Amino acid sequence: MIMLSKLLALFMFFMNLPKYCCTKTQSFGSIVKNTIVLNDKMPSIYMERNHIRDNIKKNKYSIEHIFPRSYLLKKDIYDMHNTVKTINELNVQRSNYKYINCISDDSSWKELIFDNHVNHKKKLFVPNIKSRGFISRSLLYMMMEYGYNPFCVIDKETLVNWFYTYPPDSGERYHNEVVKNIQNKNNIFISNYNKKARTLNRFIEQL
Repeated sequence: MIMLSKLLALFMFFMNLPKYCCTKTQSFGSIVKNTIVLNDKMPSIYMERNHIRDNIKKNKYSIEHIFPRSYLLKKDIYDMHNTVKTINELNVQRSNYKYINCISDDSSWKELIFDNHVNHKKKLFVPNIKSRGFISRSLLYMMMEYGYNPFCVIDKETLVNWFYTYPPDSGERYHNEVVKNIQNKNNIFISNYNKKARTLNRFIEQL
């Protein structure tokens, strides 16, 4: 924890992240909060970027686990490659529901803000287009790094489609760089993203 604290403090200085006091008793959850939520450069999910700033001031922020927290071993909960900021309202609506690509004619579907949709009856969630690439690469990372099966939260076809259709943007790449420097773990599905990358394609083909 002490080494991590020193690394985090040094990294914040150079990256102009929000400053805060990191002590031996500070929880790793606090580090996640300060790194993911309070850094304006970090991306958000299920929503528009500017909206999160207003809600942070009102304490309505939330930390979303792409691969649901309820499915994770305790030791893997705070891997920040799997965490991204959103607001409580959308985090609660998503719960640990499975991601799918589009809604059906089922009357159980509910339209949410920022073009997200949820079906509580069938426990399904359709994220907006802006969020889909981030979701796919986070799930692929969790599969490669820890061996989790992503197909309990997304179908293979949808996962692969989102990965190739929605390439990482500058916010997602920034998120990866910040987390990589703190955790010393890289999400290669972001840093090495290329539709012709043989290693990534081979891994995806073997899913």
